Amino acid sequence: MRYMEIACSNKPSNNLMSFRRGITEMIFDIPEMEGFVIPSSIRVCGNIRCYANDSKDDITTTAVNMDARTGVYSCFNTVTTRSLKHQTTIEQSRHFNRFMASFLPLSSSLNDVQSHLNTAANTATNAKQMKNGLVNMSKSSGTAFSLPLPTGLLSGTGQIPLSSQWGLSGLQISIQLENDTQVFHSETGLVNAAFSPYYEIENPHIVCEVMMPSADTLAQLQKQGSGQLTYQSISSYYDTISSTNAQINFNLGLGKVRSAFVNFIDSSALNNYKENGLATLMPTLSQPDGKLNAVQQVQFLKGGTQYPALFPQNNVIRDAVKTSVCDAGLLREYIDAVVPYSSNRALCMTIANANRNYILAHTTTGNPSYAIIADTGICWGLGVRYDALGGSGSDFRSQNWGLNMVLSDNDGSVVSAFIFVNSEQTLVYNPNGVQVVQ
Repeated sequence: MRYMEIACSNKPSNNLMSFRRGITEMIFDIPEMEGFVIPSSIRVCGNIRCYANDSKDDITTTAVNMDARTGVYSCFNTVTTRSLKHQTTIEQSRHFNRFMASFLPLSSSLNDVQSHLNTAANTATNAKQMKNGLVNMSKSSGTAFSLPLPTGLLSGTGQIPLSSQWGLSGLQISIQLENDTQVFHSETGLVNAAFSPYYEIENPHIVCEVMMPSADTLAQLQKQGSGQLTYQSISSYYDTISSTNAQINFNLGLGKVRSAFVNFIDSSALNNYKENGLATLMPTLSQPDGKLNAVQQVQFLKGGTQYPALFPQNNVIRDAVKTSVCDAGLLREYIDAVVPYSSNRALCMTIANANRNYILAHTTTGNPSYAIIADTGICWGLGVRYDALGGSGSDFRSQNWGLNMVLSDNDGSVVSAFIFVNSEQTLVYNPNGVQVVQ
């Protein structure tokens, strides 16, 4: 085994990466060699600093905060892996921070978020801890992080060959940074012309483990000259809904779809300092009331036909105002789509964050604001699993994937839906190039 530390290949002279300063991408090149990189060992490291404005004024006296659940992951918009030599895209995880907003609470416990994830990615269980533990403390010396990238390729159990003769010819990892307006938000929902926080990532680099094969194994690999690697990939899609009969429809072009899940947020909250654009909320009605729009019925479709359930799933909602509990069946399907329910042993979903007793507006009267909900914030979404019986998933290459929802109200508000599809893909490689078979 060899342990490698690789600096960011496009870093500026001051070694500071910042979306505000026009550096929107961090690129890490793992060179080609006669060995394998262990994908689960790859960690992105560095220090993060938060500033109140371009003058780098003290941020502790402001109402600036970050999403507690995602921590430093808030700053990552897209993660792309490529062959270093051939520059063929292997996997691209778009809306990565929104993906992590669903993945983290459904694969980690509250103790995980409070302990090792707090150390690795600076996550927190509530907004106040995030404000005091990361945002306020990061200016003077920076706050260190060392986090994994749970994409399909980089979280697999296999080994990624780096050779130019029997591998990918090196591996390039590209991370597109997120806009400051999506990373930060105001705790009070009030901003002015002076409200302009931004972040900097100092000394970005990755660390990883590389396994060097023995002489006999290397000779066999060189003689073989080609190979393939199967992994679980996450493909992301985006759509909006704005009526009581909400319909989402996509041609996935994927052959082995194992599951799909969706999280929602009011479109006006995206890239808006007034709201937390990484919250995973239910469909909502327009501001200033910020009331919830009850999801009364859900149907997942394949080629326009209900599938895998051959019937509509009716929510427990009877009165959109008085019903405070969420449908346990829909929540179970959501969990099952991210981590199989039968083997899931770590969750942040609790009674405190999986209910309807909140509103989108920042107010101290009536139901509480979504921004102060405990246990990492509101945890809600819709999901479906296609390989519950241990199969290879469902084929969506010739039939469209769809989701229909019946909502209780319609006031013209637009809600964004982020769709994430988990499918099995195969990477084929030889000295002439690499190809992804979906």
